[in-house]
Amino acid sequence: MLLAISRFKVANGMEEQVKQAFFHRPHLVDTAAGYLGMETFTLLDEPKVFYLVTRWTNHETFKTWHASPAHHASHKGIPKGLKLDPEFTQITLMERLASPERPPDLHELTADASPMLAATLADTNTVHFWFVARDGTVRLVNAAAAAQLRSDTAKITGSSFWQHLTDPDAQSLREKIAAAERQPKEKFLLNFVDANQSPFTLECHLDLQPEGFILIGEPPRKQDEAFHEQTLQLNNELATLTRENARKSRELERALAELKSAQSLLVHSEKMASLGRMTAGVAHEINNPIAFVTSNSATLRRDFQDLLDFTALVKTLLPELTTAAPTIHAQLAEKFEELDFDYLARTVPKKITDNLEGLERVKRIVLDLRTFSRLDEGELKPCDIADAITSTLRFLSPLLAEHDVKLETEFAPLPPLVCSPGHLNQAISNVVANAIQASRPGQTVKVSTSAQNGHCLIHVADSGEGIVPENLPRVFDPFFTTRAVGSGTGLGLHIAHQVVTAHHGEIKIHSEPGRGTTVMIEVPFNPPASEPATAK
Repeated sequence: MLLAISRFKVANGMEEQVKQAFFHRPHLVDTAAGYLGMETFTLLDEPKVFYLVTRWTNHETFKTWHASPAHHASHKGIPKGLKLDPEFTQITLMERLASPERPPDLHELTADASPMLAATLADTNTVHFWFVARDGTVRLVNAAAAAQLRSDTAKITGSSFWQHLTDPDAQSLREKIAAAERQPKEKFLLNFVDANQSPFTLECHLDLQPEGFILIGEPPRKQDEAFHEQTLQLNNELATLTRENARKSRELERALAELKSAQSLLVHSEKMASLGRMTAGVAHEINNPIAFVTSNSATLRRDFQDLLDFTALVKTLLPELTTAAPTIHAQLAEKFEELDFDYLARTVPKKITDNLEGLERVKRIVLDLRTFSRLDEGELKPCDIADAITSTLRFLSPLLAEHDVKLETEFAPLPPLVCSPGHLNQAISNVVANAIQASRPGQTVKVSTSAQNGHCLIHVADSGEGIVPENLPRVFDPFFTTRAVGSGTGLGLHIAHQVVTAHHGEIKIHSEPGRGTTVMIEVPFNPPASEPATAK
């Protein structure tokens, strides 16, 4: 075997163009007689220097190629403008040591037959070939391996190699690679899983490479067929059961979480319905006495004014009684002075007016209570969203005072929103309460509304600590909370999400740690005809 080494040095900085030329060579030499293979190298400390190494069966085949038109045609791939150092260019021919008495060496024969072996590995139906990068990404796989996995080479290339193994075997192979012991002669069994989740077993060889590892596998040889088949069957069944057990375990965990969520929501729904009925009843009972007290106070103000007018008339006529009835004049004058009539005339009407204003405030609170308490109403009805939000926010006044947080509102003129008022009030209350609790003393929570593409948009923005990115995907999960134990149930945003979804809407969160959070509720003004919009 002849080894031809061509050495040259780039003199004008076109090293990268030379590399690309080798990567995209026309492959004219591949079909030349006696050609065994080619590789290109550069010096570690001098990237301008290149070594082109080709292998040939003998000197004659090399000379024939070197003088052939195909060799000269291959020069067309040389980058234009390339300049070489003429003093450095050199071709070295080396012949492998050989002796008639020396038996053939398998390693040498394999190296000489590498083009044929590469073609065989690409077309074989029995031998599986994998080249996997250090991070587990499949860089190269042959057709036999892809067919056994019920896929194709294009889909498998770039995927994670570990997903094609059973979990125990993936862990075992990782440990073998981590040991960093190169033992290409060692054989071991690996259990793979195809696209239909059906396992199969290969007898494999592993060779560690600088950029990853090469794995070659083939169906196990049948030394003791009955025992071997039974072992493989048990192994495959065990792998299947392991995966099935893991799948069912995940399903049970998911079902348990859903059951807990449903149970909590059911309890919450019942509590809210009971609270709604109770507050509606209380509001009704308070409303009755307030109605007649308000009516009586208005009548009292009117009648007292009449009395004041009469008394003022008497006071005006009092001087005329000085001579006509001095005794009566003296008694009336004494009583006027004793009662301090002028003081009563100024203060009593004002007190009656203050009472009426206080009764109006109580009446408004009762109305807000009745509006907010419609938690047991599931049917859809038109609603003034600004009034609904205003009523809801009044009940958060104690929370605002407790946290020393201010509230700003900005309501755009909007058409009526067809919704389930009680449930939507509850969703908005939960979101605003979260914003207040996330704010620092002196900060402001802003609530605003707008319209876009037939949808009502409700924004709730705070300037609190914000939400860290890893928690954002979990904020709507039931029972998830970042507050201290006992200070939150973790259901506020979950219930809000359920209510908004039932209204055929969306709830979105944008948050930056240290800069605050904005929650946007988007619901259609006229949702499609469906079941009542209640949180399921």
